[in-house]
Amino acid sequence: MDKGCSLRENEVYEMSDYSLRCVECGKIFEDSEEGFLLDCDEAHGPSLLQADYTVPDFKLDQEYDGIYRFREWLPIRRCFDCSPRTVILESEELSSSLGLPDLHFAFNGYWPEKDANMLTCSFKELEAAAVLARIPEGEQRTMVVSSAGNTGRAFLEYASRTNSRVLVVVPEFALPRMWGSVPKGDCCKLVILQDADYFDAIELGNQIAALPQFFTEGGAKNVARRDGMGTVMLSAAAALEKIPDHYFQAVGSGTGAIAAWEMAWRLTADGRYGQRIPRLHLSQNIPFTIMADAWGNQQRDLPDMPIEEARSKAKSIYATVLSNRKPPYSLSGGLFDALSDSHGIMYNVTEEEARAVGQRFSAAEGIDLDPAAEVALASLFKAVAAKTVSPDDCILVNLTGGGAQRFAAENRRIPFAPDLIFHKGEVNPQSVQEKIAAFF
Repeated sequence: MDKGCSLRENEVYEMSDYSLRCVECGKIFEDSEEGFLLDCDEAHGPSLLQADYTVPDFKLDQEYDGIYRFREWLPIRRCFDCSPRTVILESEELSSSLGLPDLHFAFNGYWPEKDANMLTCSFKELEAAAVLARIPEGEQRTMVVSSAGNTGRAFLEYASRTNSRVLVVVPEFALPRMWGSVPKGDCCKLVILQDADYFDAIELGNQIAALPQFFTEGGAKNVARRDGMGTVMLSAAAALEKIPDHYFQAVGSGTGAIAAWEMAWRLTADGRYGQRIPRLHLSQNIPFTIMADAWGNQQRDLPDMPIEEARSKAKSIYATVLSNRKPPYSLSGGLFDALSDSHGIMYNVTEEEARAVGQRFSAAEGIDLDPAAEVALASLFKAVAAKTVSPDDCILVNLTGGGAQRFAAENRRIPFAPDLIFHKGEVNPQSVQEKIAAFF
């Protein structure tokens, strides 16, 4: 993956066979040939759309690599000749010390010895590779993606490799995370928002996407984003030949956990991998624990948090990517439903707890973990202490990022310089339109 990637040789632009179904009302849609269908058009509350695939059985397409092995269960129009791969592995030291012989890790990052090829060191590459493959042929507009860091880096990397038009908006604190393995392509633009948090970046991204030459990627509403991340569960099923009993992940928006839940249900319909979905064990990083607090009180609605308090907490947490103050939690098909359906548990994890288990994993396995992956691993230790998992259970921990220090030590990072800088006070339709028009 050191070079750019393109459409596979002789690849035909052809959509995979699927329809979209509204979780709230059940209405069925065909996907838009002009872009991304993101919402139901019926008059009801917010709801996600889910993809229903014509192929009912899970199978691997061995002609493809990475996530495109699962192309029959991805809402895509084409495949690129480079693709991220989730690696399922074990840790003898952690399995033994925790008393969990059926413990497995989904490693998403850079670890050459394990055939882990994500050069941005984050499972957000799974999103980017799927979403960019969903863009219709001949689309002339620029797709807008808002991010707290890892998603933006992954989209800039893959858009640069595939010559896709993408504009990424991130808060200024995420700028150190904006780097790649290749130079940022001329088709890609990076916008920085000063004195802001992730939700502020989403608001700016939405205003830019409303302009005629742009369109929104859609975030959690984009079925390609969710099903791309859902390939973590498919990778586990392919390696373990069963659905795990428990699934651990740290969450900022919760989109990856929703994706795992949705994909597990598809696997139960196949029948060969088990009939039960995993119990979700999700974690947030203290002090930004808005979803964990709501779930602890069994509340569908998130608690109100003053904006400046939310911004302050978002900037102060160790795993800064876990900081979405308007996540897809309450809507139909969102995280509350996924937790309810799976009898899920949420954990609050401190920086000290996350760092301690991260150091332990690195010492045992010889690879560094992203802070969010450390938060997820710390929740596993909490679950063992609370006896919410047992030695007979099959457990999957999604290590959503790793190998960044290893990659940096190889001097392969190429910083992405911002193309345009906004201040939070400029986030209004008139100022955004004027500044974007002057730039482009």
